[in-house]
Amino acid sequence: MSSDLPKSIAIAGAWGYIGRKFLNAALDLGVKPYVLDPAPRPPDVDPGGVHVIGDAEQFYALDVDLFHLALHPDMRERPLATLFERSRSGKGPAILCEKPMTTPDNPRLCDWIVAQSEAVDASLFFDFPELFDPIARHVCAFLSNFERVRFDEIRLNRSKDREDPSNPRNYKVMVPIQYQETVHSIAYVLNLLAVGRSGFGQVCRSVRAEGTSELYCPPNPEAYTGPVDGKFEGMLTLDGTKAQLSTNFKAGAPWTKRQRIRGVGDGTPFLIEAEFLEGAKYLRINGEALPIPPETDSYQNVIRQLWAWHTEIPANQRAAGLYPNARLARCTFLLSCMLWESCAKRIAVESVDLESYAASINLNPATEWD
Repeated sequence: MSSDLPKSIAIAGAWGYIGRKFLNAALDLGVKPYVLDPAPRPPDVDPGGVHVIGDAEQFYALDVDLFHLALHPDMRERPLATLFERSRSGKGPAILCEKPMTTPDNPRLCDWIVAQSEAVDASLFFDFPELFDPIARHVCAFLSNFERVRFDEIRLNRSKDREDPSNPRNYKVMVPIQYQETVHSIAYVLNLLAVGRSGFGQVCRSVRAEGTSELYCPPNPEAYTGPVDGKFEGMLTLDGTKAQLSTNFKAGAPWTKRQRIRGVGDGTPFLIEAEFLEGAKYLRINGEALPIPPETDSYQNVIRQLWAWHTEIPANQRAAGLYPNARLARCTFLLSCMLWESCAKRIAVESVDLESYAASINLNPATEWD
């Protein structure tokens, strides 16, 4: 076991799609996994290599290095409260939480998570895999070479067929695509602009969201209480910089996580082209390919990079800096709200800054758990 990895991980919801990805990644890396999941153990999981815990209280009290909450948003609040309390009493474990930050109908929880995580110096990260990927680090390092960066074109395309009834993954209930998938693109754009401008200070001012959507046709419509969007096309404008976003879960959609970023750094034009799709990854800067192995495992990358941040970066810097932390996750949630509202009302949604928009949807800090 190398020191750049945690020794153990506790995964809540390990038998689900994302939880299973991290379980496999942990096993491949030699990280000892513990599991909390009421569903039956999948037959292809070796019971000798996984420690299943049947009691939630015992599970969240485990002395492990990393907790992964692969849970639906409406099931995370009490686990987070428990883990925050552990951080209050001393150096708590690292926490990886799935997105979106909360359910679309409960935006008030965002501020509670931010406030609690920062009050106790919790090492909390959200699972935006591209931000943990070596590709993103190469891009950030390239942009950091410039004192002044202007982005002239940002295009992010993400798509996969989530209507195919032959794919078991597609029977997992999802929220509207603006929250479910576009949120990944939003997180990347925010990080990109913040790196190019040496911080988040100006990024979320003069915000405009506009787009159109199509409804999702799930293979299990009986599992849904109402229609949700399954395709989004639109644009975010953040402090004058436009980002074209496309996310598509419709039948026949190609599998891709492609990016094209064109701009000027200190007077020199640049072009960044990248693909983050597993098995097909690449990065080209000004036409030159960087040595990115296409088969690099995104979930192993998350574990490795999260652990590096947890062990090497002071808590106050993790919470306030350019990391996939609670502040970034809150911004992504709010921008997802704006994009969804634009599609629902068929209008552009604008605000002088993101905090003004938060106030307009009555986003106030939630109270602590009793």
